[in-house]
Amino acid sequence: MARPLQFDRQQALDSAMQVFWLHGYYSSSLQQLLDAMQINRGSLYAAFGDKAGLFTEVLNNYQCSMQVVVIELLGNQENPAKGIRDVFEFTVFSLPKDALAMGCLLVNTVNELSPMNSELTAQASEKLMLVEQAFIDACRRAQTLKQMNKMVSAEEAGRMLMNSMIGLRVQCRRGAAKSHLRQSVSPLLNMLMPN
Repeated sequence: MARPLQFDRQQALDSAMQVFWLHGYYSSSLQQLLDAMQINRGSLYAAFGDKAGLFTEVLNNYQCSMQVVVIELLGNQENPAKGIRDVFEFTVFSLPKDALAMGCLLVNTVNELSPMNSELTAQASEKLMLVEQAFIDACRRAQTLKQMNKMVSAEEAGRMLMNSMIGLRVQCRRGAAKSHLRQSVSPLLNMLMPN
């Protein structure tokens, strides 16, 4: 009979997420992960299988803790244009500098692992596609409510916003100033959703 796990799984995942987020998948050593999670090697293998299994759960945890908020903001039914602007405020402009410098775990993963690890890259890409679809749906609602012009289709607008978001998150990792980040996205938002 297997022994029950002797650690808090959610706390361990949160700790592992910080290590992966800061160092990336390949640069996060097993010992760094074990130290952060405060577990031993046997517990990691029993609970997660291996490093890739742990990382898969970390990506799912990230989706539940961060990405769900973004999708919820984009789901603003009454004022989708505000929801779109709120996503940029939440994910870029309101974050403290140290959190901003970490970028987005999903974007970081795709940048680091593609094409070296197609399975983990595909998992991160799939989660990013959910955000892109939420942008497209928000644009469609905004156009229906006449909060967004129709110079481009909802699909094109959603993809432009997603590309802008990904670019901003990469710029965050580079240490770009918030004022420069805002200057790079404000024209796009104002073009799509003139006040």
